[in-house]
Amino acid sequence: MNLTALNSPNFRLYLFGSFIALNGLWVQRIIIGWLAWEITNSPLYVGIAAFLSLVPTIFSGPIFGVLIDRANIRFAFFLSYSAMILCSSTLFFLILTDFLTIKSLLLICLFIGIIASATHPIRMSLAPRLIDESQVPSLVALTAVNFNTSRLIGPAIGGFLIQYLGASGTILISIFAYLPVMVFIMFIKPRDLVSDDKNRSLIFDFLEGIKLIFSNSVIKFSIVLSGLTAFVGRGVLETLPLISEGVFNQGPSGLGLITATAGAGALFSSIAKVLGKAETSGTNISNNTLFVALAIPLVVLSIGHVNNFLISLFLIFILGFLATTIGISIQSKIQLELKDIFRGRVMSIWIMINMGSAALGSIIFGLVSDYLGIQMSHTLFGYSFIFLIVILILFNKISIKTRTALK
Repeated sequence: MNLTALNSPNFRLYLFGSFIALNGLWVQRIIIGWLAWEITNSPLYVGIAAFLSLVPTIFSGPIFGVLIDRANIRFAFFLSYSAMILCSSTLFFLILTDFLTIKSLLLICLFIGIIASATHPIRMSLAPRLIDESQVPSLVALTAVNFNTSRLIGPAIGGFLIQYLGASGTILISIFAYLPVMVFIMFIKPRDLVSDDKNRSLIFDFLEGIKLIFSNSVIKFSIVLSGLTAFVGRGVLETLPLISEGVFNQGPSGLGLITATAGAGALFSSIAKVLGKAETSGTNISNNTLFVALAIPLVVLSIGHVNNFLISLFLIFILGFLATTIGISIQSKIQLELKDIFRGRVMSIWIMINMGSAALGSIIFGLVSDYLGIQMSHTLFGYSFIFLIVILILFNKISIKTRTALK
């Protein structure tokens, strides 16, 4: 079993506080997706809402990554959650006063995306500094269990709350969920960063992170593979209202159910990772991970041929399982290759590619669905990314053989 990170009291406190906050985050995501559909009845606007909540990671994420490698990590953590509460409070006020429009909703999504682009590298830098470096695979697996447990519970709670309390009551509850972790962070003591030069420019530090990525073949291949699988897998998972509402007309409880089903698959995957063998440094991506990468577009392809809601739920469960499996494997592999001083920069670039690909996938999927239909879009995405991932894997294998021959 891979539970060694739990030996750290700091990490245990962080894990508990994050669990409560993540449930609030998932409730917030459910209400935003639901509101986008209710206001417009348009697959495109659902995709745009998801896109705007993710796309800032492409532009501001790496900047925050460089800053986080220099900043007081606890203050940055507290500030990011304060900003998220401000956005949620604005949404609550607009709903309560009946001033919410699709434009104001999309603007809030954009601000949430900007905040999230800082929050992700903060978490990626903070958590490993609460444990010994040898415990990183355990940390990644346990935080995945934490995230995906909330991913299972949060959407179900969100769907229930929308049904019985309405949009304003739901968003208010999500705000209160952020408060405990903001208190806990005051008692957490991360390991200090060790830097040989604090006077270097932001651009220099950013380019230093890029140089490290390109010089490490494992990190480089992992990031590209992560981008492709996120585009097709996460892109579909970010637009689940299209399946629950656009195809099967299941209402808010159906949206909560299908989102929770994806979360169940992800939770099952993360538990399997905790119970399984830990990733090791200095090795190439395993064949099991490559198989998972190919299975993701195959499942998306299958969704396009299903006309039964229960079968669709099963496939979404599998997709959630596969997307999380490859995410944990790749994140563990990259984190094992890094020193603390590089985590903010390199992990922000990984997040930029991963989240940015999901954002592009969601909006392109919504756009294509408007013209070709939702199920046909699944079919097109599936075939396209099977081809692209096969090409990437073959290219990587040729590169490995070439490097081995030159040694």
